[in-house]
Amino acid sequence: MRFFTIFFLLAAILFASASGSYTNHLIDEESPYLQQHAHNPVDWYPWGEEAFEKAKREHKPIFLSIGYSTCHWCHVMEEESFENEEIAELINRWFVAVKVDREQMPHLDRHFQRIYSILNRRGGGWPLTIFLTEDLKPFFAATYIPPVDSYGVKGMKSLIPALGKMYATNREALYKRAAAVEALAKRTAKLPKGELKEGLKIADRAVDKIWDYYDKLYGGFGERPKFPESSRISLLLDIYRLNGNEKAKMMALQTLDSMQRSGLYDQIDGAFFRYCVDRRWRMPHFEKMLYTNAELIPLYVEAWKMTKKGRYKEVVEETIAEIDRRFRTKDGLYFSAGDADTNGEEGGYFLYRYDEALKRLLAAGFTKKRAQEVLKFLDISEDGNFDTEYSHARRVSNKPPYDLQKALKVLKKMREKRDYPFIDKKIITAWNAMMIKALFIASAVDEKYLEEAKESYRSLMNMMKRDGELYHQVLYGKTPTQKGLLEDYSFFADAAITAYETTLEKEYLEDAAILAKSAVEKFYKNGRWMLSNDGFESFADISDGYYRSPLSVMVNNLISLALLKSSFKDLSLAERSLEGFAKLIEMSPDAYPEALLGYLRLKKGVVAIKSSRKNLKKYYEEIEKIEYPFLLKSATEDDVWLACDFKSCFAYSKSFESIVKAIEKR
Repeated sequence: MRFFTIFFLLAAILFASASGSYTNHLIDEESPYLQQHAHNPVDWYPWGEEAFEKAKREHKPIFLSIGYSTCHWCHVMEEESFENEEIAELINRWFVAVKVDREQMPHLDRHFQRIYSILNRRGGGWPLTIFLTEDLKPFFAATYIPPVDSYGVKGMKSLIPALGKMYATNREALYKRAAAVEALAKRTAKLPKGELKEGLKIADRAVDKIWDYYDKLYGGFGERPKFPESSRISLLLDIYRLNGNEKAKMMALQTLDSMQRSGLYDQIDGAFFRYCVDRRWRMPHFEKMLYTNAELIPLYVEAWKMTKKGRYKEVVEETIAEIDRRFRTKDGLYFSAGDADTNGEEGGYFLYRYDEALKRLLAAGFTKKRAQEVLKFLDISEDGNFDTEYSHARRVSNKPPYDLQKALKVLKKMREKRDYPFIDKKIITAWNAMMIKALFIASAVDEKYLEEAKESYRSLMNMMKRDGELYHQVLYGKTPTQKGLLEDYSFFADAAITAYETTLEKEYLEDAAILAKSAVEKFYKNGRWMLSNDGFESFADISDGYYRSPLSVMVNNLISLALLKSSFKDLSLAERSLEGFAKLIEMSPDAYPEALLGYLRLKKGVVAIKSSRKNLKKYYEEIEKIEYPFLLKSATEDDVWLACDFKSCFAYSKSFESIVKAIEKR
């Protein structure tokens, strides 16, 4: 009997080895990204004490890999290296391997992205690869690393043993390097003292700086890769409203036009992909991120209000419809992202072969000539425009054929037989709050979005705020355990202020005030804002990354609350928070759009138009047309009209028209 037991055990081990079936320390993690790596031969650990203690006990450095579940190049590196038994053995021999989901721990990601930029003098990305000493001091940083040496870049098979052996035999040299990196990181984290004295002229200087790298041919900023850069477009629209700068308006609207026509936008289903790899916005990476779309929707609403151009409204409606279809839960919460890959093929769900598309259009009743014209308009060609014979749809002009909508229905039906990419079902508080804000703003396009926004707001509050504690994220259907980060408080308070401005229902304003107060208590330490309150020192800064800076958003929240709640304490903190970054804003006003917006609001002055809720709702559309750029609505018990700034109420009248004149005179 014992013989058979041993035999079956050996057989099981051999079978596991032959079939590549492994289980590591990620197996009990909730994160979909960590679960994707739970059966790699790499002996992964989650970020935490167990991994850190192992590193110290065995005197091994740490191999830290940061990514997210819908990242194309993360999948590539996993397939090439982390599923490769030879490379996995090297990692396990020389390092303690740690995996981090950047959506779960964005404060860690932001910290180590800064380390990458210090070491490499350029921006990073994902997957992010950081080599740390056993006491968590970084000494080497990379993004994607190929499995073998190629094009002058060290591959995993040579880099891992080289750094591992160096740590084992010449640890002192690596510790010196790590100490130098740490010293540089601390030096760059210090805030230069100074005061911003330039005044409102800084707005035009920011526009001129943006103009220097604005792509005059294709719209957008820089050459490649091309990201939407929502906060920069938003700043340009705000500056146009502030001082009528036509160059700012032109750059913003041209970029919005370019993006909605391009491969960045899913012409068939709607909603935007994360970015394009080329200057002409043709070839996207096909991830659809909740935050990308949540930050773009308000810009297209603003562009529609400014121009009444029907296409902008269509983009808003199509984008919300697609995000709702793919990401919205039955109780109004939103999943975080959709993958770029389908069954291992990048863009597989989204691409078309010309012959198949033509055949389906003909079967739907199109003449051959009309079918060819529609496909030409969508740039779906016989030669393909993406990869060999496959095409990715984009609009070649602003004049669609009359039967485009009918054709889009046919092309959409073709997709229904394909597998939709993997969706990460994490509920992230900050990203849901962004989407909720977008829905409140989109109610200007269609009132149906107002109820949708309210439902989502209630659901997020019920799910993620428990016993006075806000939580950061949770896998849908589970109970949240990870406490909120600065970004969660910032974006939720921002959504609550927008909800109040849209509905004038006081409970939203009270929610915003409570969230902001809690954020100050948790994250404002010794004159600096922190990204988290979990013991990991991660300073917040004003850089807008893949979405707006949580610190800059909180500054703007405090400015709004200072006026709406008559809180000089909030105003003072907003001013102090920006003062620390004055020199940075002065040197590069274009580089910090959300922070510059805060400065302009303080310098120009935010104005509250006050009256009864009934009056404010009655004159809602007229108030929206007031030219003063930084205007808030504040409901009172009185039917008279007031216009107030931070210092006083400077106009009082029973006439709405008189109040408008007083505001615009400023």
